[in-house]
Amino acid sequence: MTLAQFSALAGEYRAEQEMLNYRGAMICSVIAEVNRDRKKRKKAYTPDDFMPKKKKARMTSGQMKAQIEAINIMLDGDVK
Repeated sequence: MTLAQFSALAGEYRAEQEMLNYRGAMICSVIAEVNRDRKKRKKAYTPDDFMPKKKKARMTSGQMKAQIEAINIMLDGDVK
């Protein structure tokens, strides 16, 4: 499997997981909406209220170096 094929496969997997998360969030929003107190006039729940939040991962310089070295080794490059 080439790196491009792996990248495409990983993208498809992420898209599928996003769709499954959205499906669960939609069910949660419907349950929350039917049980919402209408007298308090809160805004309606949406599936986005129940979607998992994405964390922005920051790599340290050591992690970046290790990642680059691993890619170089996979592509038969020189590690300096």
